[in-house]
Amino acid sequence: MKISYVYLDEKNRIYFERVFPKEIELAPFRVAVGVIDEERRVLGAVSYILLNYEYSLDWIYVEPQVRRQGIGTQLVQETFRCMMYTGDLFPLSAQFEYSDEDNVLHTFFLSMKHMITTYSHERYYVTKDDIKKAEGLRYNSKNEVEAELFFDKPEAEQKKVLNMLMREQTYEVADYERWKESCVPELCKCIYVKNNLVDLIFMQKNPDGNLELSYLYGKYPKGLFELLAETVRDLENHFPGVKITFDAMTDDSIKLAEHLFPTAKKAHVYEAEF
Repeated sequence: MKISYVYLDEKNRIYFERVFPKEIELAPFRVAVGVIDEERRVLGAVSYILLNYEYSLDWIYVEPQVRRQGIGTQLVQETFRCMMYTGDLFPLSAQFEYSDEDNVLHTFFLSMKHMITTYSHERYYVTKDDIKKAEGLRYNSKNEVEAELFFDKPEAEQKKVLNMLMREQTYEVADYERWKESCVPELCKCIYVKNNLVDLIFMQKNPDGNLELSYLYGKYPKGLFELLAETVRDLENHFPGVKITFDAMTDDSIKLAEHLFPTAKKAHVYEAEF
């Protein structure tokens, strides 16, 4: 099969919507490539971004009817060519899931030459009902603490909090402006007691339009439950039907997820590196 590559932009991406969702932003830091055959049928697409001095392959899709014909491999190779053309020789990585229901990408990356695949972390698919079932979460109880919107705080205070989290090696923000742009302001909340931060939730937008509960910080359990309760209420009011993920990167965060989201669906996340 003879294939050709097309660099996606705002003008031509409409022809690739089936393989490259419109929710994924074509920003200056993202390169997206579509693939077509000799009859100009759309077969798939790939995209990658430069983040923290590393290229991340954040989207790859091949139409089911033409899989296992080497198109996915050629898309990754085209990604390598694009990277080499820039002259920035940073590593390339890709995260993908393995679950009993879906192991397509797991099998694909294991078959890739020059890619090393290792277990990374656990990913929880959290629904509003999962949060409501969290132990200790009570919706009608009298609030003992008051939640505030994180982005209502002065920017200096925001950066102070982020620096504190980075010093504790619990969170990393390489680019404040980009991080702030990806956050959902009304779903990023905090609780202070006597001017000390005790609880914090960050919610960010994923490239596919869904949400990632990107960070939970809790020194005061009842306050954390209150933040979760408010998050559920805001989700029901402003984001009905949205999917939420929570990535548990450490043993402590896995314990936290199992405690807060006991009924959530879980998948194993692997990482392939070149």
